Amino acid sequence: MTTAFFDRHAARLSVGSAASGSRRHSLLSSDGAAASPWEPAYSASAQSAGGASGWRQSYVASDTGDATGIQSTSLALPDDTRFTTCLALSDDQPLLAVGSGSHETNMFFVQTLDDQLDVKASFASKFPIYALAFKANLLMAGTDRNTCVLYHVDRARLLGFGAADGAGAAADDGPLVRCVGTYKNKSARSIDVAAPGSHVATRRVSCVEFAPPFAGSSSGGGGGAWPPAGVSSTADVFLACLGGVVNVWDAAATSSGGSQHALRVEKVSAQPVARAAWSPLAPGTLVAAGGGDGVVSVLDLRRRGKALAWRTAGGWAGDGVADVAWSPHVPYWLATAGGGEAASLWDLRYVGAAPAATLASAAGCGTGAVGSLAWSATHVDLLATGASDRFWRLHALRAADDGAGPGAGPVGSAVVGVRRAADDVGGVVGVRAKGSTFFSLSACGDLYAHRLTGAALAGAAVHRPAAVAAAPPAQRAQLAQAEERVYARDIRGAAEAVLAQPAAAGAEAVRALCDLFKAKPRPPPAAWALPPLPPGADEPAAPAEAAAAARAALAADLAYYGYGLPPDFPLEATAARVPAVWQALERLNGASLRARLEALVAQAEQAGGGGAAAAADGRPLWRAVVDRQAQIVQSVRGDAPLDARLLRAAVKMVLPHDCIAGLTLGLAVCDAYLANHNASPVPLPGERACAALDGLVHVLLFPTVFDEGDLPPADAADAAGGASAAAAVRPAPAPDVAAVRARIAECLAACPAAVVAMVRLEIRVQEAVLRGGEQAHVAERIVAAMQAHAAHVATLLLPPPAGSSPAAPRLQIHPAYPATTTLSASAVRLYLNALVPMRAYDDYLANAQWWRAPPVVVAAAAAAEKGGGAGDAGSPVGRDYAWLSSYPLARTLARQASTLVEPRFRRQLDVVSSTIRSEPLTLEPRLYRDTLLKIARLTLLTRCIPASSSSAAADTLPAKLLAESFDEIAHAFLMLLEALTRHTSHRDAYKRAAAEASPLADALRALVADERERRPHRNDARNTNDIDALCYDQRKAHINVVTRYLRSLDKYANPLGDPAAP
Repeated sequence: MTTAFFDRHAARLSVGSAASGSRRHSLLSSDGAAASPWEPAYSASAQSAGGASGWRQSYVASDTGDATGIQSTSLALPDDTRFTTCLALSDDQPLLAVGSGSHETNMFFVQTLDDQLDVKASFASKFPIYALAFKANLLMAGTDRNTCVLYHVDRARLLGFGAADGAGAAADDGPLVRCVGTYKNKSARSIDVAAPGSHVATRRVSCVEFAPPFAGSSSGGGGGAWPPAGVSSTADVFLACLGGVVNVWDAAATSSGGSQHALRVEKVSAQPVARAAWSPLAPGTLVAAGGGDGVVSVLDLRRRGKALAWRTAGGWAGDGVADVAWSPHVPYWLATAGGGEAASLWDLRYVGAAPAATLASAAGCGTGAVGSLAWSATHVDLLATGASDRFWRLHALRAADDGAGPGAGPVGSAVVGVRRAADDVGGVVGVRAKGSTFFSLSACGDLYAHRLTGAALAGAAVHRPAAVAAAPPAQRAQLAQAEERVYARDIRGAAEAVLAQPAAAGAEAVRALCDLFKAKPRPPPAAWALPPLPPGADEPAAPAEAAAAARAALAADLAYYGYGLPPDFPLEATAARVPAVWQALERLNGASLRARLEALVAQAEQAGGGGAAAAADGRPLWRAVVDRQAQIVQSVRGDAPLDARLLRAAVKMVLPHDCIAGLTLGLAVCDAYLANHNASPVPLPGERACAALDGLVHVLLFPTVFDEGDLPPADAADAAGGASAAAAVRPAPAPDVAAVRARIAECLAACPAAVVAMVRLEIRVQEAVLRGGEQAHVAERIVAAMQAHAAHVATLLLPPPAGSSPAAPRLQIHPAYPATTTLSASAVRLYLNALVPMRAYDDYLANAQWWRAPPVVVAAAAAAEKGGGAGDAGSPVGRDYAWLSSYPLARTLARQASTLVEPRFRRQLDVVSSTIRSEPLTLEPRLYRDTLLKIARLTLLTRCIPASSSSAAADTLPAKLLAESFDEIAHAFLMLLEALTRHTSHRDAYKRAAAEASPLADALRALVADERERRPHRNDARNTNDIDALCYDQRKAHINVVTRYLRSLDKYANPLGDPAAP
């Protein structure tokens, strides 16, 4: 049994035997000793080497790295001819293959576990090998006979793991390497002798390479010619270069006896092609090739006909192109070796008249011609070269600091690592990279592995001098250290450096730290395109402006992608495994968001127009706040939430422009705060819960019932139209808000979940109003929302815990009366106004009673009913809160109830009473039922008796009038039912009478049952905080009246005329 694991030093997938006890590490392992392939486990001394002292503010990055930190291992291959030609790395195993031009032993397999090079096997191929390519267990070799040979390699047995590798592998006693296919390539020449002045034609296959995965559908900008029909995106497609021609094959189709013809044959040059390479990034259809004519060509296999899509001008590489390499991080960067001692860097978004940058060795670092190169797999800005002077060099791309900031100057390079890569004569013929290790091969059989340690990378780290200079002096060393550790891919150490410094930092330093830890995505294929080719055979030419634009674009990309983490770095996986990284990211996200919100708020205040002013990207400032809602909520849930002042200011920016968006943002913040702090609906004595939400709730529910001043006019006729204006325009809080927020703080302390539910109700009410429509429909939506909210709040208002102090905070909320279940004066007004067009006057007056009776009057009336003394009469109901009638909203509601609702209800009673006195049998039974039910509801739901001195409506609907009206109308309704029973035959008469009496009987019975279930069942004069207990005797008398009437009504509610019948 084999087990796959990542080697922490070289960042490669290894295979070990589970039985052998060999060392394993997983990318997401929780084992503290395991490390991500992107995060080498460097020693403490290596991490500290080249620290803050090695950083210089005069450069964007350091010029040289610590070369002594590069750990090199060498191996002399057992090649008697000393004629090694190529090497290839296994993409998922610690294994590489080396080819030789010998006719005897010419194929070597070397194990690279823990950077120790060990020859595991050597073989003699039939023909000399000049090119190699690995893909899984397939090895492709290019020979000197026009052919490519495909081998199956049993890597598990080769490495000593004892199991066959691959589904098609041979038995354990079969060959380790066996030939499974041959491919004969086409060349542009068929003769072996060239004309004078040209390269000698050859039958050597100079390059082979497997294709990366590509899209499986025929789509793209090239007309849909790739992939051909029948070729899947996972097929073993490879290219082979012979002469000036690039042949593209499907290995599986040919080796299985299919077509013996290449998928594509593209003539690139009249001279031999030295190197061709597939782009490793999407869309996976681009091939770069260069050879003896000094021209670099890019083929797009999606094009029909000739695939040439981009090329350089001839003559820039006088000695020809020796190697090409695509960046594994930026899809439009291409590096080429040729033209002497320098390597060139091209930006394929621009015409190829001249390279965007040239990477030359510094003076005294050698004079050999560059023959091979390889990009770093872990760093965007590192490129390794091998030259004819037998040296391997590591170049760091650097944008010169011309004082205008990073990315403003031209791109050059600094040699940050040099190692001899040949012990004998002969230059470096191959350089490859895998993880943090580079491999180099000399022409005389010397194989080297160069591993980059933290010490090697610390001195070459990219810094932002402006950010460090803007940081407080005490934090500059930590910021520079964090930059160095991120560059060394010591993410844990960088996170610890961030956590070691105070949370407060300058905006520039915060921006630099966020960019440092930012996980950048790769540019998608749709984000860039190759420029059009010039017509005919014209050489690509570009004006000076275009060449300068290419250099500037390269410098800008290098400043973005080269600082911090490379594209697609597995930061989330690292953060999930390392708590310090997660904490550092949380702190940075919060600091970045705080800096951005503070800038938006300051910009809005400076503009003077609130959030309507436009940001730099053209969006309104308030929209920029809304777009960051997810980040704001994430910050509130974190360990360092945003301060209440900033949250309140951000929500205030949004509310005047989009009421629903502002309320939704505030609700999300409140929910996150409660979830993060585990606030309990049951308050504990002496605790102050949710202190950070006082001001935010005030803004969200403004105007509250505590705020002074009336709302905009909203009479009953404005329940739909005028209410819409009140909902869309939310005035700003009054300047003196300390007292109001102190009252809101008491409500939050009593039951924070209920207060947050009020914000949710505000959203539903405002949505119902802004939705518009007919007045009746708007009123119905508002009433339904308030009733649902009242039912929900009833589940949150739990009884106080046993043994709690009588003075513990309690909300003056009565769930049976929706108008008392919110602190929003706007919602209360809209609800009561919606009841008027629905003619639900009983509901209106029952809800408004709480806003009209002073507490001392209620207490006096209750004490008088109970026979209490003067001491009882002086104690208000609700010691911890002022009564609702003391709120500013009470003045508005009392005026509206006395001048509009009570007169209408009184007129309705007068009309019914006058009709009863004159012609009782002419009144419809429905009007009897509706009027009786309204009087009963108003009588049973009334808890407070308005004082004659506090309201002009004290004598408008006295209790005596309601009682007399109920008796008169109830008696008349019984007379009507009796008349119905005598009108026709006995059975039909009682059926008709029951049809009229049953609805009223059922409604009254449900009303009485609800009162008995929800209210106290015994008198409790001591409980001065419970109005239901104080008014128990009064309620009991009303219930008895309704119950006696129900017994009379049941006689007619029975269709058989027998009250005792079921």
